[in-house]
Amino acid sequence: MDTKEKEKMKRTSDILLKGGKLLGESCPKCGGLLLQYQGRTVCVNCDNINEIGKNMVVSTMDMTLRIQSLVSKKIEEVAQNLEKEEDIEKQTHLAELLLKYIEVLRKVSRSKKNESKKDSKRND
Repeated sequence: MDTKEKEKMKRTSDILLKGGKLLGESCPKCGGLLLQYQGRTVCVNCDNINEIGKNMVVSTMDMTLRIQSLVSKKIEEVAQNLEKEEDIEKQTHLAELLLKYIEVLRKVSRSKKNESKKDSKRND
């Protein structure tokens, strides 16, 4: 197996690890493996797998930023409601919700750091 084929296999496995699916059909042009990722079907031989990998990382980072923004807004909303709330039971519920949102934010931040590390390793 030459270097190009090894690189193609690595890219293919990266796509599968990120949620892509290996389809049961083969490519009608070349008979190669077909992958499906984010609604797009690609052939590992005919299509540029490297571009798919780049788009995948961008969309993962975009999603991470969107989640961070949404959760940050929700934390602010819950904090404002908690500040105004008089009922102890409702305060408890809001405090628990706030803790859950903070935990989601921490996990997303860790995920973002891991993606950045993977990107820097790919670029090396």
